[in-house]
Amino acid sequence: MKWLISIFLLIISVQADTIKPYDYIEASGNVIDIVVSDGMLTVSTDRGTIESYSMASKEQLMIEQFPMIKDFMGDDIYPKVFSTDYLKISKRYLAVVQGVSGSRELFIIKDGKKTKLISEKEKLFISKAKFVDENRIMIALLSNEYILFDINEKKRIYRLHVSYSHFSDFMLSLDKSMLVGSSESGEITVLNVENGKIIKTLKGANVDNVYKVDIKNSKVLAAGQDRRGVIYDLDTGSYSRFNGNFLIYAGALSPSAKLAAFAFTEDNDIVIFDIFSDKQLYTLKGQKTTLNSIVFIDENTLVSGSDDKFIMMWKLK
Repeated sequence: MKWLISIFLLIISVQADTIKPYDYIEASGNVIDIVVSDGMLTVSTDRGTIESYSMASKEQLMIEQFPMIKDFMGDDIYPKVFSTDYLKISKRYLAVVQGVSGSRELFIIKDGKKTKLISEKEKLFISKAKFVDENRIMIALLSNEYILFDINEKKRIYRLHVSYSHFSDFMLSLDKSMLVGSSESGEITVLNVENGKIIKTLKGANVDNVYKVDIKNSKVLAAGQDRRGVIYDLDTGSYSRFNGNFLIYAGALSPSAKLAAFAFTEDNDIVIFDIFSDKQLYTLKGQKTTLNSIVFIDENTLVSGSDDKFIMMWKLK
């Protein structure tokens, strides 16, 4: 077999510690995306907003509202902000915003000023966008295409079509040199950000749509519709598999990649695993609706968002 396989079929353990959220932040609308940087939490919502909060005080630091648009019936609605990001160096925000006729627009926000980089007139169905550096953005389309975009020139550096499978998610490595992306095929694409070349494909663990991915310290996480939470070793392609009892809509790795968090149950519990001992450590209870985002702040602190206004804050120790 091409890939070395290490499969661990884990059963939820009643001995694992149960943790409740120590605090929460209430956003203006249902939370879609969460980014944490420099002690600040930035979220996008389904009410056309990007909002930032202090992690320490929970105080709202910034809110930007996008204007209403017309839906297919001609009614005024708030546009969904599907994706956001924050660049600490220049204090700029990034927003993928719902347009008319299903297309999306891309904005940069700086000091309250919105600059449109991509208009809905271009008919691009952008799913997610993240800063690579001061002058470049990685964009993913629903058609499973990746675009490296030059901010100053407002043009594409390259456009890569990975496969005909519907795009699901991508994550950049901490140094922004690599991208891991997922789709409905269950395979994970590892991409060189600089030149758009595919480095390798990780496969064999998931057999259906991978909703969320993460990459830390040569480990790649995959959260699957097939109820499988997977950790790949980026170097060897071998993997460990954690079987849930419900669709795993979200997942994340801790900064060291020692811990993995998965949305593991129908009751929206988050389960924390030690990926080296394959041991379940904690069950996080308190999320009320379907999870869509989990982000580690450090090895012992994480936040999570779901299909409501509440961002839960958790301490493991």
